[in-house]
Amino acid sequence: MYNMRAEHLATGNGPELLWHVLHRDGRTLCGRQLNGKETLTPEGVLEREDYCRRCMNSVAAVVGAGLFGASADAQEAQRA
Repeated sequence: MYNMRAEHLATGNGPELLWHVLHRDGRTLCGRQLNGKETLTPEGVLEREDYCRRCMNSVAAVVGAGLFGASADAQEAQRA
């Protein structure tokens, strides 16, 4: 099982939450260093949300490999 964490980003279209998937040790699957900023704006404005494509592709690869008989841990170890 993986955990997810949102990263607060300032974009040209306003604030955004970008969700990342975390390894068991707390690192993102995409390798990006997450900032420690709050995930809500001071005004409490709802932000746009999206998912990190690199993280999602990594999860899809592990799940897909698991469906074909390979263990998810073995697949994750091969990428590390």
